[in-house]
Amino acid sequence: MYGPLDMVTLTGEKVDIHIMTQPPSGEWVYFDTEISNSSGRISYVIPEERRLGIGVYPVKMVVRGDHTFADSYITVLPKGTEFVVFSIDGSFAASVSIMGSDPKVRAGAVDVVR
Repeated sequence: MYGPLDMVTLTGEKVDIHIMTQPPSGEWVYFDTEISNSSGRISYVIPEERRLGIGVYPVKMVVRGDHTFADSYITVLPKGTEFVVFSIDGSFAASVSIMGSDPKVRAGAVDVVR
């Protein structure tokens, strides 16, 4: 299992990208494999012929070497929709915690989201 200080150990690892294209069916569709960079990160652009329709889709990225994984979601909005990207707990701006612990939720953040 990797922790917040172990991203460098993911350098050059093959990461399989799976997306549940028809949620909540539970059927995962393999999209591609990317190789992690020197920071342990990957970047992926969904090809035009596999673009997803409007909706929220679960994403699973699996490290091929040891089968650890990260779950996330991708949201596809109608063209021209205004949106805001933010983090309720501040972790968006502090993606790597020096102390290895999760950032605290900021006071009033939940109310702002509502």
